[in-house]
Amino acid sequence: MTGPSDPRVVLPLDLPRTAWANGAGYTREISVSTKSGPQRSLDRHSADYEWRLSLAELTRTADFSVLPGIDRVFTLASQGPLAMSADGVKCTLRLGQKVEFTGEVAVTIELASPEPQLGLNLMTRRGSCTGRTSVQRLDGKLALDPSTGIVAAIVLEGTAITSDGRKLADLATLVLGAHTEELEAQGCLLAITTVHRL
Repeated sequence: MTGPSDPRVVLPLDLPRTAWANGAGYTREISVSTKSGPQRSLDRHSADYEWRLSLAELTRTADFSVLPGIDRVFTLASQGPLAMSADGVKCTLRLGQKVEFTGEVAVTIELASPEPQLGLNLMTRRGSCTGRTSVQRLDGKLALDPSTGIVAAIVLEGTAITSDGRKLADLATLVLGAHTEELEAQGCLLAITTVHRL
C-alpha cells in the first residue's frame, strides 16, 4: 500500500473516463490537489482544487469550457496535427507542443482527421499557485526533485524506467511523492509538470 508521500504510477486506461458536457471529448483525471493536500480524484466541476492534471481525449471540433480564475497549459500528447485558436491567436500543434492561456479566453480546437487527439491539461488556480509544463527529449538518467515544484512526469513517447524497476510508456505518469525519484530515459519525450504555491 502506498501513502501520500510515496510516488505512484498512473496508467491512462486505469483512470475513469468522464464525458465533456459539450460531447466533444473525454477527460481522465491524473492527479489533483486541494488546499488540504494531494487527492487521487475530485469532481471535475468542483471549485476546490488548487491544481489539476488530466488527459483529454478530443473527438471533434469544439470550444473549450470557460474557466474563470484558472490558468491553463495544454500540451498535445498525440501526434497531431491539432489546430487551436486561443483568444484569436491561431496555431497548429504537434506532439509535445504546448499553449498557455487563461481560463477566461475563448479557445477552439479543430481536428484535421477523424482520429481523436490527446491533450495533457495542467490547470492551476490563479492567486493560489502557478504551473508550467516543460517537454524534453531525454536519454539517460534524470532526477525529479519535488522540492523544486515538480509534481509529475508523463511519457509522451519512448520509455522510462523508475528507480524500482517499473517501466513507463504510452502516456504513463509518475506522480511524485515527498522524495526525489530517478528515471532512466530511453529515447523518451517527457512532459514534466511543475507547480509552485503562492
